Amino acid sequence: MIRRPPGVGLVRPLRREQRLFSGFPDGRGFARIVTNMDLLNPQLPGEIAALRDEALALHGGPKPDIPECLESDANAWREHTADEPWLIWKARQFAARMEAIPVNLSPGERIVGKIPEHRELSEEEEKRLEECRKTLADMPPHPGGDRGHFHPDFQKILDVGVCGLIAEIQERAGASDLTDEQHVFYRACGICMDGFVRSIERHAKACAEMADTDPGDAVRWKELGALLQRLTTNPPSTFHEAVQLMHLVIFAVWYGEDHSQTSCGRMDRTLRRFYENDRSAGVLTDQEALDLISCLYIQQNRLHWPGGAVAVIVGGVDGATAEDVTNELSYLCLSARLATRLVYPTVGIAWHPGIPDELMDFGVRMLAKGTGDPSFFNDQLIAEGLQTHGASKEDSRNWMNSTCVEVKVAGASNIWVTAPYISCPEALLEVMRQEAEGGPPSTTYDEFERRVKDALAKRVCEAAEQNEKRWQERTRTGCQPFASCVTNDCLALGKDFDRGGARYHWVENSWVGLANLVDGLFAIKTLVFDGEGYPQPSFDQPTIPEFYDALRNDYEGYDALRNFIENNLPKYGMDQPEVDEIACDFTTFLMDATEANEIGGHRYVPGFFCWIQHEKIGSQTMATPDGRKAGLPLADGAGAGQGRERLGPTAGVLSTTKWDHRRVLGGLVHNMKFARDFLDSPRNCDALRALIETYMRRGGFETQINVVDNADLRDAQEHPDKYRDLLVRVAGYSDYFVHLNRKMQDEIIQRSEFDSV
Repeated sequence: MIRRPPGVGLVRPLRREQRLFSGFPDGRGFARIVTNMDLLNPQLPGEIAALRDEALALHGGPKPDIPECLESDANAWREHTADEPWLIWKARQFAARMEAIPVNLSPGERIVGKIPEHRELSEEEEKRLEECRKTLADMPPHPGGDRGHFHPDFQKILDVGVCGLIAEIQERAGASDLTDEQHVFYRACGICMDGFVRSIERHAKACAEMADTDPGDAVRWKELGALLQRLTTNPPSTFHEAVQLMHLVIFAVWYGEDHSQTSCGRMDRTLRRFYENDRSAGVLTDQEALDLISCLYIQQNRLHWPGGAVAVIVGGVDGATAEDVTNELSYLCLSARLATRLVYPTVGIAWHPGIPDELMDFGVRMLAKGTGDPSFFNDQLIAEGLQTHGASKEDSRNWMNSTCVEVKVAGASNIWVTAPYISCPEALLEVMRQEAEGGPPSTTYDEFERRVKDALAKRVCEAAEQNEKRWQERTRTGCQPFASCVTNDCLALGKDFDRGGARYHWVENSWVGLANLVDGLFAIKTLVFDGEGYPQPSFDQPTIPEFYDALRNDYEGYDALRNFIENNLPKYGMDQPEVDEIACDFTTFLMDATEANEIGGHRYVPGFFCWIQHEKIGSQTMATPDGRKAGLPLADGAGAGQGRERLGPTAGVLSTTKWDHRRVLGGLVHNMKFARDFLDSPRNCDALRALIETYMRRGGFETQINVVDNADLRDAQEHPDKYRDLLVRVAGYSDYFVHLNRKMQDEIIQRSEFDSV
């Protein structure tokens, strides 16, 4: 029997007059901000628009190296001795990088902190760097495991400031009952914070100097320099100060300690009091707030080149009260995405049953702009899933998608994501190969299915064993003392981030190609074992070896077999019980098989998210029994295979939500694509909102939607210069369409394009 999570049918949208401004008391908050600004058509001042264009242009070139970091690493390592604690060395490495990274400022900036632009190195510099590489060859390599996808505790950082963190470290370091390791830990944290303060001071000094080189904007540079200097000794007190400190922390963990893809997180929560205080005091306008958020977004694109992910989430419920947190900043964070239209950050909405109608309506209308944002996450379901892994109720409501769709508690987690990506069809093909090469044949479908499950379980066990080795090695030659300063509960426990200091820790995998596995199994079940219930094929019933021979030949000479599979068999995503039953059975099995393993003392956590791995793995995978030909991408998420949602998006939603998403903290993507002119109609916007809410109420984890015409995508393939900022949702993240390889572009075009719900 199909296990269908509790849910309801299609949601009937409220009439527009019923939901006008219903999300705020008397509707005043949203009414005021939409009266003052056209948030769906935001405008940036000329100098900020120029910064945005500069970031876009830089994304067309190579990601710059920072040779100064390599040199600083080598110099710090030369001073390392055998008796120096590893934590102290890691702290010195961080501080040296913070001192070495050149300060890079551009006219018009309100938020500073970015890496230098790419430059060609001189012959002398290349020789010097080669010597540095030789020096660093003696350093133990990083053990591996995830260091990115990081979320600092911005709430605490913005409450106490740099000075508060330093004071806490000093106070805890003075306790009389510390172990030797705790003494070393607090000393390392102190070294890191000193390095961080020096970096802020260097930026403050550079801003003061810019007042002389950019006299037309001298007043602003002086004010920015003074603001930075205040941050070294006081907690932020204004919205501008809070946004700037948030970015400096991201800059430091990213390039001082290699925590790539560090996200801004729940900005409409952490920045709310600063925004509201400044608005009440009359020192901040909504346009100024939008400009600062936009500057923050632009700077994220100066830290990371396309191909990754950085995330912001708005909405959801408060951790302590479970009340909706939507406020004016929620809309400004969304609007800044429209204003900047760069690859970073993506912005999502945390959906829950009490979400304001205005926020959902705004999100759907924003989709019509073609940025692929916002995505929609199930706030309640994710919180429940986190609680099953030991998160408190309050913490579970302060979750973040770990850049794409992987989930962790913000500010308190050391969690590795996509570790690793595991191909579902690979195990199926392996079982078929073994039988084709003389292994004992399966006499029933149940026996064949059991062999496939055994092969999948073996793969996940091997992955868990490798992750466990890395987890243990990280305690010796990993360690992240600066991350420890900004992650709960490291300072309280006196333990490093990699030595058990974070409040929550686990490892998440990602199963890729679910739909290919399900559709392939159904084809085998029907054609090899059952042979009943469908139009009789024009060819003889194949055996497993004969079916495998067709795959090995990429269906060449087996056109009748492939055409029958493609055109006569139902597919996952078409709301067909006989296929969806296999999906429910195997997703439950894959989750159980994952959670049967332990890594770092915590059970392994499943995911069904693929980033771009469905294309990469697919390029190395032979033809599969679902009719897919060799080298083509695998299915792009937890939904149907590309082009197989032939009964429309509602059927796709119904199929995907027949199995339980609550356990899938490793992330899950349900992609949909609609023609651009579909959302020109208010009625269609209402219909799309109803479809999204149907998915959520039925227990869907996350959905993301491209609103773009295939004609535009094909034109972009031929004329990429015309579409440099065309953003598309891939599989959990966004990217510039023209930056994707041709196979990935074709995969997105191949997805079902709907013109109705």
